[in-house]
Amino acid sequence: MLTSQTLGPRAFLKSLGFALDKKPHQIDRLLLKALSPECGETLQMIWASRNAGFSDGLGTYLLPKSLKQAALQFSYDWPRAAATMDWFDQVIGKLGPASVVEMGCGAGFLLGYLRSRYPGVHLQGVDAAKNLVEVGSELAGTTLIAGDYLTAAPDGAYDLILCDFGFDMARLKPSTTPHTIEASAGAPYCPGCSNDLKFQFDAYLQAWRRWSHPHGHLAVAGRFSNFGILRAFVLSASDVGWQPELEASTILAVKQHGNAERFPALLFKPVDTVRAEPDFEMIARFFVS
Repeated sequence: MLTSQTLGPRAFLKSLGFALDKKPHQIDRLLLKALSPECGETLQMIWASRNAGFSDGLGTYLLPKSLKQAALQFSYDWPRAAATMDWFDQVIGKLGPASVVEMGCGAGFLLGYLRSRYPGVHLQGVDAAKNLVEVGSELAGTTLIAGDYLTAAPDGAYDLILCDFGFDMARLKPSTTPHTIEASAGAPYCPGCSNDLKFQFDAYLQAWRRWSHPHGHLAVAGRFSNFGILRAFVLSASDVGWQPELEASTILAVKQHGNAERFPALLFKPVDTVRAEPDFEMIARFFVS
């Protein structure tokens, strides 16, 4: 697939107003300065509630009203965003889709980057935060959909479904099943926790599959912090006809604020109606490698 000559992910994020290589407290100050006094006060209340353990802090996503504000809001996690942009770029270069939709597109940063790289590809995105969708629509060059992707009606069938950290583990309920330990290829997990999480992931994968045509692919990057979470997600994907294509998947590693983080970036391919059980030994070896 032909691509346009564009900025790389890091330079692209910088061009949007991301505060690169700033410490969290420095980003805090920049963000408070960029927001209106009323929104700044709300942000400080959300931070205080989160730091006290009373909330997940996700209300911060409802505050940005401009590209500058959104770029600063997401600057805390910019190394991860740059790493996943590069990987999703590779996926599109490999598959050559004519149409792409992103689940949980936020302010459209990934879609904007892909638009600059693949101007002939039809792009769409869905996000529950209307304020971010309004910012992202201009960046992505299309009218993004404001709504919950678990219930929103698809506006078409897409070649490729993307999810770039488009769900938050804080929204998923912890397991109440008694803990036990098993292992696949040396990767330990709790079957009860994993199975309970799988039932919650089912709603996500079933919803996303409705946006795909039968031969569409799924590409996901997310904080699957242990093998049990990854196993749950793969089982849910398998139930709707997607199996991981490990040779096109990877483990991304980033460093930010003095900490190192590893997370999977997974490409799922469509499979026939008669589906084989996922090879969790191979998936576990991929995860721990």
